[in-house]
Amino acid sequence: MRSLALPMVGRDAELAALRELISGLAEGRGGAVWVEGEPGIGKSTLISAAIDEAARLGCAVYAGSAPELLPPFPLQVLLDALLVGRDSVDPLRAPLAGLLRGEGGAELLTPRDVAALLGEQILALVDRLCSVTPVVLVLDDAQWADEASLSVWSRLGRATAQAPLLLVTACRPVPRRPEMAATRRDFVERGATVLPLGALSAPQVIEVVGGLVGAVPSGAWGELAGQAGGNPLYVREVVDALVRESRIRVVAGVAELTGAGEWPGSLPEAIGRRLGFLPERIRSVLGLAAVLGSAFTVDDLGVVSGQPAAELMTVVDEAVAGGVLAASGDRLVFRHGLIRQALYEGMPVSLRAALHRQAAQALAGAGVPLEQVAEQLLAGPETADEWMIDWVAREAVGLAYRAPWVAVELLKRVRDRVDANPRRERLAADLTVALSQLGDNEQVEQLARPVLAFSRDPVVAGRVAWTLGYALSRMGRYEQTVEVAEDTLERPGLPPVWAARLDALRALSLCALGRLDESRAAATRAEAVGREAGDRLAVGYALHAMVTLELSERRDIAAYAAAIDLALGALGDEPQAADLRLLLMTNHAAALGNLGRSAEADDAFGRAMVFAERAGTPPRLANLRAQIADYSFYRGRWDEALAELQAAADLPTDMAYRLAGRGVGALIAVHRDDRPAAEQEFSGIEELTSPANALRLYADLVLVAWALAAEREGQPAQALARLLAAFDPVGDGEFPQLTPDAPMWLADVVRLALVRGDHTTATAATRAVAAAAERQARPSTTATAEHCAGLLAADPKRILATADTFHRIGYPLFGAQALENAAVLYAERGDQPAARAAFARAIDVYTSLDAAWDIMRADARLRVHGIRRGRRGPRRRPTTGWEALTETERKIADLVAAGQSNPDIAAQLFLSRRTVETHVSHILAKLGGHSRVDIARELATS
Repeated sequence: MRSLALPMVGRDAELAALRELISGLAEGRGGAVWVEGEPGIGKSTLISAAIDEAARLGCAVYAGSAPELLPPFPLQVLLDALLVGRDSVDPLRAPLAGLLRGEGGAELLTPRDVAALLGEQILALVDRLCSVTPVVLVLDDAQWADEASLSVWSRLGRATAQAPLLLVTACRPVPRRPEMAATRRDFVERGATVLPLGALSAPQVIEVVGGLVGAVPSGAWGELAGQAGGNPLYVREVVDALVRESRIRVVAGVAELTGAGEWPGSLPEAIGRRLGFLPERIRSVLGLAAVLGSAFTVDDLGVVSGQPAAELMTVVDEAVAGGVLAASGDRLVFRHGLIRQALYEGMPVSLRAALHRQAAQALAGAGVPLEQVAEQLLAGPETADEWMIDWVAREAVGLAYRAPWVAVELLKRVRDRVDANPRRERLAADLTVALSQLGDNEQVEQLARPVLAFSRDPVVAGRVAWTLGYALSRMGRYEQTVEVAEDTLERPGLPPVWAARLDALRALSLCALGRLDESRAAATRAEAVGREAGDRLAVGYALHAMVTLELSERRDIAAYAAAIDLALGALGDEPQAADLRLLLMTNHAAALGNLGRSAEADDAFGRAMVFAERAGTPPRLANLRAQIADYSFYRGRWDEALAELQAAADLPTDMAYRLAGRGVGALIAVHRDDRPAAEQEFSGIEELTSPANALRLYADLVLVAWALAAEREGQPAQALARLLAAFDPVGDGEFPQLTPDAPMWLADVVRLALVRGDHTTATAATRAVAAAAERQARPSTTATAEHCAGLLAADPKRILATADTFHRIGYPLFGAQALENAAVLYAERGDQPAARAAFARAIDVYTSLDAAWDIMRADARLRVHGIRRGRRGPRRRPTTGWEALTETERKIADLVAAGQSNPDIAAQLFLSRRTVETHVSHILAKLGGHSRVDIARELATS
């Protein structure tokens, strides 16, 4: 953070507002402030005063300024502010340093995904810093911040509601980038304090002059007050120039202007005068510093200038004393962007380009990160010389994974300078990889196909075919993926590694196309060749294909779970297969849940979440959260399910998992009789009822919720019709569209059909569930089959047995529904004691779930038989106070009171940091608290 060292004139109200926010940190209250104004208007001065106040009160202060030029990596400004670098070794920052070094990065992990993982780690780092001491985090020149940094900044804004964290944003009103406007809007909606800084008045300008010169300005300074436009930076630069020209004389405490000369006519002119007083040797070195960028290290400047650090320190000291440079962490920055601009643009264009090229070669020889060299090459001459061609060809693979947007531009520039030869083909292959990292599948295809058509290099062919095939599979073009793989596999001399990988990719695509025998043959071959070649990635993808085949053919969940175990064991901790490993871990946890092994499933989902936040892609993390939400719904952990859905809302995910999440939210809303929330999830639902809609298969839960909503509105016939449209759209009683979880909901079909006297539909649904139970061997499906059979036979004792099964395997809602149905059948037989007992047990479960609609339905069904619960309404959990907290929330509250950070709580409870953050927000809302300190106080008095 750089200070302009201007007097605090005319900013008393703004400074008071900042001090009030800072004082709140001591009570554990966070906050956010948005300081905005034109360049030079005093934003940095105000913030510097606030930083001094925060430091005085013992707060930790971290500050960074966004560069106007594109940073070498997304989030660079936040990483620099938080003192995170590739060489960071302290435990809090080491995970981020590892990601910056590329450790544990998957081959198929895009830079956007790496940035997202870094974002999660930044959020965790700030959480932990706040658990030690109150934190003030400053983002200056936010108008230049990259999109990823702004996204993380917005998410940090949410954390201020539950941590002693003050976010200070300083920005100009222009440029008005959409993402910047959205970030500002998000902060304002969350209650951020906005401090717009306007121009100083003429008297205030004179006061600034007095503070700078240490005397009362004479009347001659009035002209400056008129020309300054209220800009304190301009005032300072002019005063500085006048001081250097010895044109200010203080007599009897009054500052008089002396000597000939006019006022500097513009700010650049004033800055030029400042630089003019510097010796030539210093201006020369500063010119090289301007080539390096707005911020640089002394080491880098020494490499480029060829001067040892001892000599440079003299130059740096004079530049700092002259107000040109300032220290910012382990870097030096130009005190103002206009100073660098004046130095940089003062050089001829050809000289600048030559200096960039010279800097690139010097930095490469010093072993700096690839991105730093690449940026200098991009700013250098458009033509590529032999050294540049050699460097790009040698470093293209690493650059493609670490900075693909830069790699694409450099590879295009270099490739056009290379004649058609093997090196050009290899450069083209590197370019396809870089484009793939950017997710530009269409460009990958456009470039890769001609390379495959003409290349005679089997290594190039294998690499390009893999990249192309993966891009095609991303677009769902499995037939073409198979074609590319098969054509390349026929090439002579194809290395075993690429043969194994292409066969594995082919196996997965064949499985997706339903060509199971061919898929098995390809997967078997890929595994064998991959093991012989020692390529775990190929083996992993081959085993993944086999696991998928296992479930597709046998529907044996136990065998499926065992097969995943084998695949994970074979895959090991291979960094390149991190995404595949997470997919297998998630599927394994879901399989354990389907087998009714709840404790093992809980542990497996927890381990998958820990791994996902460390090494998973954002879409995979979002999908995992959606699966945990689904799992939590069936297990009766509805508040936890909603927390996972809320945590997943910020992450990119495919429409299938988005629909699954909507279904979970809709079902909870319907069961809890929250009509507005349910209606929100039902938006556009009619489009999902068509069998022709490819997404319909993923919309089971939202369609079931829609049906149950009709029953809630007193339309049981409409409810049955909607359920049949979802599971038996043809109307032939065969129920062909049964996904693995669909049989669970056919008990409602049987119940509603019997109410209407439709024994044909009830019988068909019962038969369909029995067939599914035989295929799947899932305890929940087997219990549902018994439930349906008991309904059809009007056998309450049989249904009670299924209720016990549901409770044993951890499906409370379905167990309670079985109890309710058994109670109705007992009542119809006149067995009032048995009916009351089953009814009471059902109500207890419904109450624990806050399932208000289920309670009302059960009341209505039993009331006609003279069975009532008395005058009590649904015994819902309180909405406020300690008793309103769920079991998970109470555990988290205990850990918060013990002073633990969200990431540490997440690690203990096998939750995600974001999920814990959501729970803490809910706890604060229920307790009426404003900070984590309030949670500790409430716990102490409970």
